Amino acid sequence: MQKQRIKINSGVALVMLLMIIPGFFAFPQSRYFSDKAVSKPKNIVVADKVTEKETWDSIPPRAVALQDIELYEDEQLTKSVGKLSAKTQLDISEIAGKAFKLKDGKYILADKKNIISDVTISRENTNRTIYTNKSVNVFYNPVTTYDNQVMTTLNGTHQILADKTAKTNWGTYYEISLESGQKGWVSEDDISLENPKIQQVQTLLNKKYNDKKYSIYVKELNDKFTAGVNQNQEMYSASLSKIPILYWTQKRLNEGLASLDDKLLYTPAINTFYGSYKPEGTGNLPKTADNKYYSLQDIINRTAKLSDNVGSNMLAYYETQEFNPNYQKEINKIAGQEWNPKERNASAQMVGKMLEALYNEGGASFNALFDTDFDDVKIKAAIPKNVPVAHKIGGADTDNHDAAIIFTSEPYLLVIETNGGSDDEIKNISQDVYGVMK
Repeated sequence: MQKQRIKINSGVALVMLLMIIPGFFAFPQSRYFSDKAVSKPKNIVVADKVTEKETWDSIPPRAVALQDIELYEDEQLTKSVGKLSAKTQLDISEIAGKAFKLKDGKYILADKKNIISDVTISRENTNRTIYTNKSVNVFYNPVTTYDNQVMTTLNGTHQILADKTAKTNWGTYYEISLESGQKGWVSEDDISLENPKIQQVQTLLNKKYNDKKYSIYVKELNDKFTAGVNQNQEMYSASLSKIPILYWTQKRLNEGLASLDDKLLYTPAINTFYGSYKPEGTGNLPKTADNKYYSLQDIINRTAKLSDNVGSNMLAYYETQEFNPNYQKEINKIAGQEWNPKERNASAQMVGKMLEALYNEGGASFNALFDTDFDDVKIKAAIPKNVPVAHKIGGADTDNHDAAIIFTSEPYLLVIETNGGSDDEIKNISQDVYGVMK
């Protein structure tokens, strides 16, 4: 029994010993790897932080530092010895891995984000007017660190036609012609693309006509800049809603879907479809159907020059197919929002966009807006007789409007909608705007 007890005790001791022994090896090993994981090398290699795609694989022509960059004494880029400032031209002798070796023996990371080829990035033809109102340097070339010589300086206020634009790493430049016949480049930062006259018009409108009874919209015809007060305020547009109908008619003419010689039959259906005007009012076509044929050219002229309601109805009936969905979709797109042909609510800006679209179509429908029966009132009455004006009047009850393109040396578009404004008020607004824009 004693021998058996000793055997059992020896067995237990052996098992316990086997359990304890791995601990002597495991615990120190665990501490070793833990310490190793948090240890840090003394030198961090900068080149390891960028991929090959981010570094140059050849020496870029006219290499320049885009921004401040670190300078190193070793190829591994571990020992910094200062910085090179932005716009420094780089004298590179060779590529060393992910680094450039400079001719003075120092190294920089060949990083595409920080080192550029300082050449003109792009050039393209343009045809736009630019404006200056301060002293502006004119350069021989679009400015880079290699080309930055000033040709001359423009002083004062100038309106200049630019025929090219160029982009460099340092900005956008416009090519202009000088009085001497030479061509030079000016920085976008030194000029304005917006006509100062438009800014003056905005100041004028804010001061004199910022009244809720007015919706006024002014735009340079050949540019994007606008001025206005309450220009997005909708009013009952009355006969200004004939402008989209004239636009669609001309679009069909331009696409060969209609001809000025087409004969349109005046039937009772002309004045009874959804969105048709009441035949009473301006115009000289019969107020009731006479079952006669009229040429499309004749109907366009009556609609534009006389603001004939029946004429507009005939165009809408035959050319827009009673304001079909395709017509309505395009008119809404041009106007920027829904322009219902029956409700006829539209803001000055909506009307202006539509009139500009008609101008761009050109042809008989736009030309009919010259020499109308209403040239002695409203917008046209304030403009000298030698200045061409294409316009369309509108009026019903207290709503009184006019929309025009005035062909000064820099044509502009003017839409004046009023709720309760008189013809003379519209004339006065037109006169004030012309005084600035002429």
